[in-house]
Amino acid sequence: MIRMSEAPKEIEVHFVKNDINLTGLGEPTFPPTFAAVANALYKATGKRYYKQPYLSSIS
Repeated sequence: MIRMSEAPKEIEVHFVKNDINLTGLGEPTFPPTFAAVANALYKATGKRYYKQPYLSSIS
């Protein structure tokens, strides 16, 4: 995962119009989101969570 300082300032995105139903446009955001949730849980609880779903691990 890259750091914010390493990320490009602008990203150009193009969607190709076709007859196929849209799927999969949201999945690229999942890995960084899960990492952010794990880090937030660590800050809140002091315990590291390595396996998802995190909520089933919280006690």
